[in-house]
Amino acid sequence: MASWLGSYKPHVAEIAVQVCLAGMNIITRVALDEGMSHFVFVAYTLAVATLVISPIAYFLERNQRPAMTCAIFWQIFVLALVGTTLFQNFYFAGLDYTSATFASATSNLVPVVTFAMATAFRLEKVDIRSKYGQAKVVGTIICVGGAMIMTFYKGPVLIRLNRVLHNTWLLGALMLFASCLFWSGWLTFQAPVVKKYPAQISLTAITMLQGTLQCTVVALIFEPKASAWRLKWDIQLLSIIYSGVLCFAFAFFIQTYCIRLKGPVFAAMFNPTSTIIVAVLEQLILHVKYYLGSLLGAILVIAGLYIVLWGKANDDKLVTGPEKHNPTDGSNNINDWNIGINQSLLQNEASPEHLFQSETEISR
Repeated sequence: MASWLGSYKPHVAEIAVQVCLAGMNIITRVALDEGMSHFVFVAYTLAVATLVISPIAYFLERNQRPAMTCAIFWQIFVLALVGTTLFQNFYFAGLDYTSATFASATSNLVPVVTFAMATAFRLEKVDIRSKYGQAKVVGTIICVGGAMIMTFYKGPVLIRLNRVLHNTWLLGALMLFASCLFWSGWLTFQAPVVKKYPAQISLTAITMLQGTLQCTVVALIFEPKASAWRLKWDIQLLSIIYSGVLCFAFAFFIQTYCIRLKGPVFAAMFNPTSTIIVAVLEQLILHVKYYLGSLLGAILVIAGLYIVLWGKANDDKLVTGPEKHNPTDGSNNINDWNIGINQSLLQNEASPEHLFQSETEISR
């Protein structure tokens, strides 16, 4: 029983991340409706995330951090630029101009883009001749197709609720599509960076810090007035704390953990879960219209998700066989490796020393 539960730790972790992200979409949508600037929101939220995760990184990894070279510094700078500054600003601008369901649905493009990037950089292996490899491809297409149906096909209204949307829908959609490219780039580019700087929590903290500085500069350019930065005890402050603690800090750490264990595509495949949750909550809380297309799309998203996971799980079993293998290949049972949390995210060369070194407990 314990072995079975251990093998599904990455699955449970990713679902928890998606639940948190769904809540962030709804709470942030409300805060933006009340006049909060999305530029200021991103800057504040990253600052909160940095304050939360930095002390943890300092105490847990103070004897494990490698030397910070100039090359590593600039690679982390690019990682922060892509995964925090560009992604977050484009995403929340798109959320501000569209709706929470639309924003969450378009994020389901990430598996396809990440799949292409990871395959191109040889971080993900796909045997298109096998039925399991075909399942991963077909499942991804079905998953994204369902998300697109939720977004672009309305059909008859099932539930009529009143809500006025912005007239900048097209601009918001383009920003959301751009954010998908940036997020996929972060998922893929993170692999070689963590290999060079394997102190996972410290890497996240440094990325957050650099992202905070970058986003603050961007926010000051677009929102120079002091009134835009003034906070009160309301939904705006709640959205910042919630997003900074649970979504930026927690989600970044868990995403890195799951990518290390299962590969970048696995982490991206759980995005549809958040879409389903957001679609339901937005009808109940924000009172948007509920269309038949949303229901049909949700069914396809769930079906595609499980087809992909089925194909990946069985494909990994064929790759591993009876031998221990590289974490890049994504073993289905994480207890088969005795790898510490501070090892490289994706090892390209597996040696006995890498595979069987003493484990560093996450709760250390």
